[in-house]
Amino acid sequence: MRLLVLDLDGTLWDHKDASRLTPPYEFHGDYLVDSAGQELHLFPGVRGFLEWAGGRFVLSIASWNVEERVRPILEGFGLWDYFTFPKIENHPNKGDMIRRTVEELRSIGHDIDGVIYVDDREVHIDGVRMAVPGVDFVHMWVDVNSFEGLKQLLQKLG
Repeated sequence: MRLLVLDLDGTLWDHKDASRLTPPYEFHGDYLVDSAGQELHLFPGVRGFLEWAGGRFVLSIASWNVEERVRPILEGFGLWDYFTFPKIENHPNKGDMIRRTVEELRSIGHDIDGVIYVDDREVHIDGVRMAVPGVDFVHMWVDVNSFEGLKQLLQKLG
């Protein structure tokens, strides 16, 4: 099975640094408001995409964020349970995050035969390629312009 690793900020939602949001959060469908009045919106199609992808890939996260701030956002939107061994860590080494996720999945019997990494920024891809040779990278909002487009691209990749 293939592993599909998603970034969060600027990829699943419009906020560029969700760690800067201040709990408690008020959830309103596909957006939230933090205690300071800042908003974070899921991009259109995220929920349907995760439902579709969850039946075809092992889903995980590699996010440079503070888990104590961001996990409650995923839980509040009802998205947390889509992900296996998600990594939300306060450092930029996404290659290490993804490498450890692959190792953890293999340790519980998953046969990971490929990794696809989706991020809105390409700044991390060299490190990811060094840590996880052969990874496929999808530059969100450049290679595709919607979650429907991401679904179509992933169907072509097989």
